[in-house]
Amino acid sequence: MRPRTPTFIWIPFVFSVGTISWALLAARLLHLAADILTPAVQDLQQAQADRNNYQATLDLLDQKIAMQNEFMAAATKDPILMERLASRQLNLNRPDQQTLILDPAAPYKDRSVETLLAESLTPTTPAPVATLPAPLQATLKPPIRKTMILAACAALALSFFLGVKYERD
Repeated sequence: MRPRTPTFIWIPFVFSVGTISWALLAARLLHLAADILTPAVQDLQQAQADRNNYQATLDLLDQKIAMQNEFMAAATKDPILMERLASRQLNLNRPDQQTLILDPAAPYKDRSVETLLAESLTPTTPAPVATLPAPLQATLKPPIRKTMILAACAALALSFFLGVKYERD
């Protein structure tokens, strides 16, 4: 005959007050951690979005500087371009140059250097940032947040008192 091995009965352990107390404690600690960490995660996501926006702006500025450097290199080597720039800045016209007077009724298109540069730049878009999951997003609403923190604290107190009573028995 084979000796019988002792069997452990799990049902009383699973439904014991101590187990319920620990489970309640663990659940509410996780709940409190989510309530406390969610605003920090949201701030982190906002900082990442700001960083991505700044990076996109920096990329556009880098493009603009490269275009202006290219223009400056060409302007210092081309005498006709230098003459045109000087005449435009001094508002002078050469005798062989004709002035074109535009119709004031025609639609106006801004032809300033800034506009021309902006049209030449390659558009950049900031990288998107992942949003919070909906349950965590809900914890940011003040009435829900207060209720959840109050429920978590009550559950922690209940867990403590259940544990104290269980230890005393």
